Amino acid sequence: MDPRPLLEDLARSYRAAGPEVDGELYDNRLIRGDNLPALLALEPEFAGKIRCVYIDPPYNTGRAFAHYDDGVEHARWLADIRARLEVLRRLLAADGTLFVHIDDNELGYLIVLLDEVFGRANRASVVTFKQGAPTGHKAINPGCVTTSNFVLVYAKDRARWSPPRLFTARERDPRYAQFIVNRGEPHEAWRIVTLLRAFADAEGLGERAARQLARDEPARLDRFVLDHADAVVRLARPDYNAVSAAARAMIDRSKAAPGQVLRLERDDHDDFYFVRGERILFYAAKLKHIDGERVAGEPLTTIWDDLLSNNLHNEGGVAFPKGKKPEALLKRVLELSTRPGDWVLDVYAGSGTTGAVAHKLRRRWILVERGDHCDGLVAARLRAVVDGRDPSGVTAAVGWRGGGGFRYFRVADVVSDMSSEPCP
Repeated sequence: MDPRPLLEDLARSYRAAGPEVDGELYDNRLIRGDNLPALLALEPEFAGKIRCVYIDPPYNTGRAFAHYDDGVEHARWLADIRARLEVLRRLLAADGTLFVHIDDNELGYLIVLLDEVFGRANRASVVTFKQGAPTGHKAINPGCVTTSNFVLVYAKDRARWSPPRLFTARERDPRYAQFIVNRGEPHEAWRIVTLLRAFADAEGLGERAARQLARDEPARLDRFVLDHADAVVRLARPDYNAVSAAARAMIDRSKAAPGQVLRLERDDHDDFYFVRGERILFYAAKLKHIDGERVAGEPLTTIWDDLLSNNLHNEGGVAFPKGKKPEALLKRVLELSTRPGDWVLDVYAGSGTTGAVAHKLRRRWILVERGDHCDGLVAARLRAVVDGRDPSGVTAAVGWRGGGGFRYFRVADVVSDMSSEPCP
């Protein structure tokens, strides 16, 4: 049976009001109905073209929620997931990425299934996502309190997969507790004092008062450190046997002249500075530009504990208890796997978070969701994004002001019975 009629163009689509702006994307697609026939319908046009697939399927916990049933027989759940994963793999680009969000109920079985469909060698990461805190009714249960679930990351072809290097913001590193008061002078004349002494001088206070101020208003000291990051330093003892011969010679010279700051010039890297046999490390080297701000950053790990779901119930202006994911999570997923203009697919769209974030990041998207909430929640949320009426989530961080559009489809359970409808 030919599934292609599912993707017939609509008579009408939803577009942003006002003049068209360069780079706006209008070919996004929202499809209401069962996702398997929808996937089969997408395959002729999109095989090998989807850069990122993110799915958050039912976790099969045995519970019933307002918008979906989360309890089916285990073997049937696995069979249903397998059927969809096989099509999703064919839709992914050769260097594409699959993200599957799941809890620990079916985690082990799902990893084995994904290893079979995608190949164990293409398993890139098992990410632990902290979704809550040990509070509320869960905290009174005996044993460990569950505060996390998981994102399984698979490459279509690991050999052709090249994700960017991402960084996450972290709290100020307290080890950087010294300060070069005359950083602009030649290094031979540098004077190093404690960070607290420098902060006290900047605030016109004594050290005791400055210490109390830092306790009462820690953000004030953090701002001072960021504003003077090139002068905030710490000393570290290098591994003498692991550095170059030139560095070892400089360490020896520095120990012999403890009152001097020595510099080792390097052609392809930042110069090294030594004092009393230790290397001077600058806080500025730890800073990264994240969401438009220069903050302390570290390489992204497989522990995602910084994307807390604060005010999640307000994101997108839609209520979706027990199912909505934070926009910051999808922002990270898309930044890890796509560039502007790439195609993103989510066939368990839920409240539409993937489409909303993809649109704000100027990616092209396809969402599939069944049930009346596809109209009442998902379409409404996406219209607000298009119109620039959604200030929540990552809107401010990415500078989104509205634009683009999408087309809307309805798909029947039987492929041949499919009909299309204009976006409401």
